[in-house]
Amino acid sequence: MIHRRWIARAGRSLVLAACAAALAASPAGAQGLFIPSEGLVTAGMSHSLSVFHPGATGFVAVTARIAEGWHINSNKPLDSYLIPSELIVNAPAGIEVVRILYPAPVLRKLEMSETRMSLFDGAVTFGAVLRIGESVAPGSYAITATLKYQGCNDLTCVEPASAVAVDTIRVGTLDEGVEQLAPAVFSKPPFVDDAGASVGAGATPGAGGGDFGDMVKERGLALTFVFIFLGGLALNLTPCIYPLIPVTISYFGGQAGGKGGRVFVLALLYVLGMSLTYSVLGTVAAMTGGLFGSALQNPLVVLFIAAVLVVLSLSMFGVWEIRLPMFLATRTGTAKRGYAGAVVMGLTMGLVAAPCIGPFVLGLLTYVGQIGKPLLGFLMFFTLAWGIGTPFLVLGTLSGGISRLPRAGGWMIWVRKIFGFILLGMAIYFARNLLGPRIAAFGYAAVAAVGGVYLGWIDRAGAPGRFFKVLRGAVGVAGFAIAAGIFAVPAMRGGQEKEAAGIPWRPFTEEALAAAAGDGKAVLIDFSADWCIPCHELDKKTFADAAVVALARSVVPLRVDLTRSGPAESALKNRFSVRGVPTIIFVDGSGAEREHLRLTGFVDAREFERRLAEIAGPAAGR
Repeated sequence: MIHRRWIARAGRSLVLAACAAALAASPAGAQGLFIPSEGLVTAGMSHSLSVFHPGATGFVAVTARIAEGWHINSNKPLDSYLIPSELIVNAPAGIEVVRILYPAPVLRKLEMSETRMSLFDGAVTFGAVLRIGESVAPGSYAITATLKYQGCNDLTCVEPASAVAVDTIRVGTLDEGVEQLAPAVFSKPPFVDDAGASVGAGATPGAGGGDFGDMVKERGLALTFVFIFLGGLALNLTPCIYPLIPVTISYFGGQAGGKGGRVFVLALLYVLGMSLTYSVLGTVAAMTGGLFGSALQNPLVVLFIAAVLVVLSLSMFGVWEIRLPMFLATRTGTAKRGYAGAVVMGLTMGLVAAPCIGPFVLGLLTYVGQIGKPLLGFLMFFTLAWGIGTPFLVLGTLSGGISRLPRAGGWMIWVRKIFGFILLGMAIYFARNLLGPRIAAFGYAAVAAVGGVYLGWIDRAGAPGRFFKVLRGAVGVAGFAIAAGIFAVPAMRGGQEKEAAGIPWRPFTEEALAAAAGDGKAVLIDFSADWCIPCHELDKKTFADAAVVALARSVVPLRVDLTRSGPAESALKNRFSVRGVPTIIFVDGSGAEREHLRLTGFVDAREFERRLAEIAGPAAGR
């Protein structure tokens, strides 16, 4: 086999030599053979943004025009002895060349080759992703691109040469507006993938905001805000919103007394507080390139959320009432009981909503980071938050209507206490990562058991009649049943809880990534966190699917745990441009990320299997 390969190569060399001799024997042939290699390719350069902001990213394009009748090898020629084309981009200090982008090659069989060759011909566009450092001063900066190549025609090749192009980009201040330039160039490969997604959206922060930029230019700010609001409404269909539902129902369901208008104002204040927190966190994350929702990595923030829920639950038991400060109560002429609690609850729940991220939120983060206008960014996130909060405005108002049911008397005090126990359970839920699984499970069981005994047989509040006695008894039995079910879990008995079969994730290490690249194996990189609800949904529903697990055996699954992010995790977030969790990165067998496959939210097993199959197939990435 080896001898045949060398014989074939020697034969090709003899053919080339014979062709060269024949060409040299004729004037026309000699003229074609000795075309200066430097003149075969000319290069021009352009950039994607009118202004590059510190911390943002963008593209530069290098368009190479190859002489007619000639071609150059692709960056990955099919034969090892061929000289690959290579683009080298040099930038001043502080401007990072994140990635080089190559066009798709042409596969063609030439007269001098036995098999098809991978090559470029005609006019082809190369590219590079640039990231501007935070400390880069405003001004003009020269970017130099050098395309190294070897030119060939159907019969012969000339010596390797290079084509050089220079472009100047401008770095501006954050208050300067940004325009997308040369859309005819940067809306096509290699700057977008086959699915039409920007290759920078998955690989670099700041790229991928073009969808919002195009929307603003084509439809104006007013319609853009409408679409952002609708995007917020759509987020209510994601699992990260689930914890807000019992908290909202419990809080507003326990607001005894008051008219419908008052309950609506309370719900309005609740959503306003939630929107303020969400908007501030979103704007800060966009402007700094930080991880949206990362506040829940801080144990103090988690303790604060749990403490607020405990305080509010105790108010349901009548331990105290939360009122506005006296100077505000005096100005309004009333104590306005519950208004302060609604604001505090809303501000706190904004922290809970922050981890909700998907392609829509990721695009908004990217766009706000690119335009560099904090006020406009805040208004956009505020609009998004109102889209998230509008259903809770309705839910809170309807839940508060319980107190206005006919004959709502002493039994409402009993109902308030039910909601108080639910809020205690939610406090444990948010603190579960600090408490540990066994202590958290014990806490759930204790709340259920104590709540069942107290509400079923000890508390005397309520209404007379047989129906209410039966209801109290049912609640008491339900509390005991929940507690018994929790204690029945093997982990609560001191045994080891059997984990559901799923993708066997391994902690991310550079050694594991390098080993996979050396073996030509595809890699899955999952950025996850314990406080991320969609991450748990993926573990339970998607990663545990039998077909997904079987397909994942042909890849290397690596996980980066961002529950408590340290320097190593922060470096990985920056390296892979992760803006929120979950983020799942698909790396093929050649070591390149398939950007159009990147996930930034929950997907079902079938969709994940479809994406995984693109890198796990027999020839994927080869």
